[in-house]
Amino acid sequence: MSTITVRMNESERQAFEAYAKLHGVPLSTIMKQTLEERMEEEFDLEVIEAYETDVQNDDVTVYGHDEVKRMLGL
Repeated sequence: MSTITVRMNESERQAFEAYAKLHGVPLSTIMKQTLEERMEEEFDLEVIEAYETDVQNDDVTVYGHDEVKRMLGL
């Protein structure tokens, strides 16, 4: 396991530690979870953006519920 140093001023440290304590987890866990969530959000936004571009370019086919049922023979 590796260690990463994060520099912060005293008020940041106090605020972050209070937040971690409020949630009952170590500060390192809060920081890792927050970074992971941020990365997931950015990925999701990229996927949405690509989808919206495909919709604008008419590269998406949308099927209704009944149509999918018919296609599947249900």
